[in-house]
Amino acid sequence: MDAHAKVAPTAGSSSSSSSSSSIKVASETSRLQRLRAHLFENDISEEMELQPYMRERLVKKSELWAFFLLGFGYLAMSNTATAIFQPLMVQQVARSASHLKSSPSVPCPTLDTDIPLGDKCVVPLGFMRVEPTSYALLVNVVAVWCTTVVSLGTSAFADHGRISKKLLMFFCSMLAIATSFMFVGPLIPELWWVSGLLMVIALIFSGVTLNFYDAHIPILARHHPTVVRAMVKFGEDSIECNEARVRMATFLSGGASAAGFAGGVVLTVMAAIVLMSTNASSLMIGYCLIMSAVFVLIFLVAYGLLSYQRTSPALPEGANRLTFGYVRIYKTIRQVRRLKTMFYYLSAWFILGDGLTSASNIAILLAQSQLKATNDALIGAAVLQYVSAGVSMWFWIWLQNHKGVRPLQVIIANSCLFGLIPVYCLLGLIKSNPVGLKQTWEMYMLASLFGLFVGAIYSSNRVVFSQFIPLGHENELYALFEMANVSASWIGPLICAAIIEGAGIRHTWWFLVAQFFIPAVMMVFVDVEKGRLEAVEFYKVEQAEKELEKMQRQSGSKSEPTGIEIASIVDSEKEQGEDV
Repeated sequence: MDAHAKVAPTAGSSSSSSSSSSIKVASETSRLQRLRAHLFENDISEEMELQPYMRERLVKKSELWAFFLLGFGYLAMSNTATAIFQPLMVQQVARSASHLKSSPSVPCPTLDTDIPLGDKCVVPLGFMRVEPTSYALLVNVVAVWCTTVVSLGTSAFADHGRISKKLLMFFCSMLAIATSFMFVGPLIPELWWVSGLLMVIALIFSGVTLNFYDAHIPILARHHPTVVRAMVKFGEDSIECNEARVRMATFLSGGASAAGFAGGVVLTVMAAIVLMSTNASSLMIGYCLIMSAVFVLIFLVAYGLLSYQRTSPALPEGANRLTFGYVRIYKTIRQVRRLKTMFYYLSAWFILGDGLTSASNIAILLAQSQLKATNDALIGAAVLQYVSAGVSMWFWIWLQNHKGVRPLQVIIANSCLFGLIPVYCLLGLIKSNPVGLKQTWEMYMLASLFGLFVGAIYSSNRVVFSQFIPLGHENELYALFEMANVSASWIGPLICAAIIEGAGIRHTWWFLVAQFFIPAVMMVFVDVEKGRLEAVEFYKVEQAEKELEKMQRQSGSKSEPTGIEIASIVDSEKEQGEDV
């Protein structure tokens, strides 16, 4: 009996313990489900209220996570591997393979101090022989030309069907693969040129990926519940709806830039650990590039799982898949008179974007060639730049959201402030002057200032430009936007390379001063509201042209639509909208 008496409570307590742990597990599961719903899902009542007003589904929190996580991975790689490690490796590998200009068969000494007076190291580039520093800049020029051709051919194509997500993931994957094989150059000295070739290929894939990534901003902003609510309450063309779109675009663009700089800090610190624990050779930089490729692939997988492919109109009947992108962008450029503000803005961004790229390249190459900065020092400067950029991003977003500062004002202010950096560097031309990027501490100071200004410029530029894009032209016109930036990026390096060959690297700052103050003055005359209305009108006229073409196909007519016919359809659509 005693035994049974003892067993009974034990069995009871076991059952009680089992049910208690089941309740605990269920509670934990429920808590995780609530957390997941809070982080990744929208409010159901809000969706039921707003979804009927949209053909496409509302933006979910999971889509925003996908956008920012890809920014954390891809923009980090772009800021770190593409901007620092790739040109650094190409320059170092070219220096190792260089020969004396006076005696092409004699390899260059390892130390610059051992180079005969009046002589210099050169490497072959096509039919030319250039210095290793110029070689890295000219490789970038070739990459820009190729990127322009590929971007224009693919980006407009992505505005149709359900393919933009697949294209983004494909190009980003190819970027990672090309980058990871750049270590072949330092590993096999006879194949030193492979690093330059792979840098060109990687930059092409990076440029196209950036087009597709930036095109998310107007699409996500347009379908976000906050913007849809303003559209339902005040009307699509109302000031309130436009302000809601601008605020959301500012949040998306600024958040993406901040995520990219945060990822850049993480990736740069990881690379610093690798380089500081080894001999920081070119081969070790190659291994850091492999690490950055793995880094971006991890977040690309997260993007693939969380993002949503939105449906765009199908390709026009009879369109050639290979030439459609070029034909469409040509047609858009032909209609420059209908998008005057956008093209004027692009011309200013053409100059400013070139200045940003050229200033970054020249600062890195000057620090390496004249300050003899080590790879560790350059990485430290990069970390400072990313931290200051992240801090400044939140500061400028706060100013825009709480103090009413417009994105265009942010661009103008930061362009003028950035222009003071090359002015300061020009002081280095005075031999008796101890400053002007002559000391290592100046490199760290200028890297911090560079970060303070560059993040705000890039982020605000995307926001302003997104207001000039007609509906359905997001990928196509962001390709044009990046082309204006990237295409300009061959002009600056080309001119800087010529200045370096003729007068020396420090004289390049004269050219760079103009590249910041000229676009700042040009942007003072940009009317953002006028540009937005031009985009709306462009879309309406385009839809009217399509409607007329459809009617003519049905009637068997082959004549081109007249302006009067198009105007009558646009007017009838306006009247229908007013009736609604």
